Amino acid sequence: MSAAELVSQTNRFLDLLETGDQAAIAAMLDDQIVWSTPMSADGAADGDTARGLQAFGARVGAIASLMQSASFTDRRITASADEDTTFVQARGAFVTADGRPYRNVYVFRFDWRDGKIVTWEEYANPITIIRTFPDVYGHLIDDLLR
Repeated sequence: MSAAELVSQTNRFLDLLETGDQAAIAAMLDDQIVWSTPMSADGAADGDTARGLQAFGARVGAIASLMQSASFTDRRITASADEDTTFVQARGAFVTADGRPYRNVYVFRFDWRDGKIVTWEEYANPITIIRTFPDVYGHLIDDLLR
């Protein structure tokens, strides 16, 4: 794919995440997709990783259950020179399932092969996540205090 096509496909993927179209999302993923969130208190751990379509779908479903709506705004997408990777910086303008605003800043790296995403690395502010969802992610505070 050309750089312009990669940027377009990346925008399409983000749009699908916003609408929650699981079938269309899955169609854009390699069967062996790896989605990692390498955010940890010590900077060395890989964080939570989902491997394969089933694990990916389970993670998307778990996150979707926490949200009433999702929107990625102020998207800045860059394709790598080798046209195998896109980088995204975006703001999340989400509303939680119980109606509270959830704002975070995201940086994503998507690696592509044969028109499908093979790896997704996600970075966000973990403090914002913990404060917004203490019942789900509050245990992570223990990791931060170690």
